[in-house]
Amino acid sequence: MMRWTFLAPSVARPAGGVIALFEIVNALARGGDLVQVVHLPTPQGTVGGLGDVPWMSFDPSVQHHFAAAFDPATLPEAEAVVYTTMVLAAALGPEGGPAGRSLVASLRGPTTGRVSVLFLQGHGVFPPEVERLAAELPGLKVCVGSWLVDLLVSEGAPAADVVHIPNGLDPQTFHVVQPIEHRPAHTAMNFDPYPVKGGEVGLEALVRVQRLHEVDGTVFGTRPPERALPSGLRFVASPRQAEIATTIYNQASVYLQPSRREGFGMCAVEAMACGCALVTTANGGSAEYAFHDETALVCGPSAEEMAEAIGRLVGDDALRLRLATAGAHFVQRFRWTTTAERLRQAVAERLAGDQGSSGTDG
Repeated sequence: MMRWTFLAPSVARPAGGVIALFEIVNALARGGDLVQVVHLPTPQGTVGGLGDVPWMSFDPSVQHHFAAAFDPATLPEAEAVVYTTMVLAAALGPEGGPAGRSLVASLRGPTTGRVSVLFLQGHGVFPPEVERLAAELPGLKVCVGSWLVDLLVSEGAPAADVVHIPNGLDPQTFHVVQPIEHRPAHTAMNFDPYPVKGGEVGLEALVRVQRLHEVDGTVFGTRPPERALPSGLRFVASPRQAEIATTIYNQASVYLQPSRREGFGMCAVEAMACGCALVTTANGGSAEYAFHDETALVCGPSAEEMAEAIGRLVGDDALRLRLATAGAHFVQRFRWTTTAERLRQAVAERLAGDQGSSGTDG
């Protein structure tokens, strides 16, 4: 049994990066490890109890601590402390002050018998100085995309400290219910207003498809678009995971991922597992699963290029069926149990190496 402490940012709305962190928490706990989550405040607020995160279900064995500020002295004992760039950014922000400095000091401090693990899910999202600090802190850097591994190593991170461990998938939730071959033409897209996610461009592409091909679509997310959607496009606010799987992905024939950059792209993988043919940009993370004309159509970043790719699929059912079937099969390799096991192995090897070094030095 291994003991883990996860430093989690307090977020009121479901966010892909936080969901991924919690899925790993659950997978480790179900594997028999002792897992504790310290919910830390962010500028968006503070989680005071599990009732504040109704969008996530935790394994009953997971222990939770709800902190009003970061205090290293109160951290539960563990062999591994897992944190994210979001946690660092919140702690070092305008309201962070001493708490942020304490967090950085604890991560820089003595690591005998403990490994600090940065769970890295993207780049270019937080202030550059915070991202540089995250890359420079000692410990393991677990990257969800191989492009992040290449980036860190190119920027000077020791290759031995950087590990590629892709995100997983919950097959009990995300699987084909509506037969792929029987689906009418319908698009789906997760909308995120953050510019790098390409939400506005993606909306324009769906509007074009609706106008040119009379194909309706479903857009979902935690915040609605500012623009009014035309008839035929609907927005679903903050749906639960099961609802996304059954009433959005399984009712769609094509899923659009319009991002300029993705660490991994969980929504795209989930949609593929549910039988959607994927149209995506070459955004970094998509290289893990989107192989042009094999498991997906990879297109350029403009609304015109996205609409053209979607138009190919809605106009060629054989192509859609081939890509959707191949994609659904390919993403079966992504499992949270596999992610957790690879993380456990990486930490165990690091601990064994540290103990060996200590023994040699003594």
